[in-house]
Amino acid sequence: MILLLTGSIQGTKNNVKIFLGSFEKYNWLWKQKIDESLKRFNSKGPQLEDFENKLKEFVTFEDEINLISNYHQIGALNLKSESVKLGLKRWIEQWKSVYSRDLHKKAKTHLESLTDDIKQIRLKIEKPVKDIDSLGSVMYALEEIRKKESEIELQFRPVTEMYALLETYLPEVMEKEESDVSSILDKDWAKLVVDAEAVRNSLQG
Repeated sequence: MILLLTGSIQGTKNNVKIFLGSFEKYNWLWKQKIDESLKRFNSKGPQLEDFENKLKEFVTFEDEINLISNYHQIGALNLKSESVKLGLKRWIEQWKSVYSRDLHKKAKTHLESLTDDIKQIRLKIEKPVKDIDSLGSVMYALEEIRKKESEIELQFRPVTEMYALLETYLPEVMEKEESDVSSILDKDWAKLVVDAEAVRNSLQG
């Protein structure tokens, strides 16, 4: 009887180890340092697609963890896994947040650069024409706008795609005024083009 009982306990112990071992695939969540992992990721010059794949990977792990049963029966034992699942999902949320915030920082830098470019060109075309130098400055700005019209969509696209990705995976990282970035850029540029045309007509008149 003792031998049978010992064998039963050992068998249960082995099955518990196997069950616990099934969580080892997630040990990178706490064994790796998030900041160091992000640094290595950025050292490779990631494109937007790389960020998207990384965020998709986190979501895939999250979905996988959700499918783990809250209870696991092993012989007479009924193991609860709810707290383990919750802990794993919190770790994943941290990883996803760090990568998303890094992407947000890059997107915001690009957005600020584009809006500043538009603002600087506007200052140039609104400069009063008092002499030949100021006229040359305004004419140069008008020519700059004309040249940019053919490529402006290519400049806007990466930023709008970054924000679209953030909206999908972690919308809470964005500030309210950033939520419709494509609309903001398109509106500012369209107004600049209209105002530039008015300045051009006034100079020709």
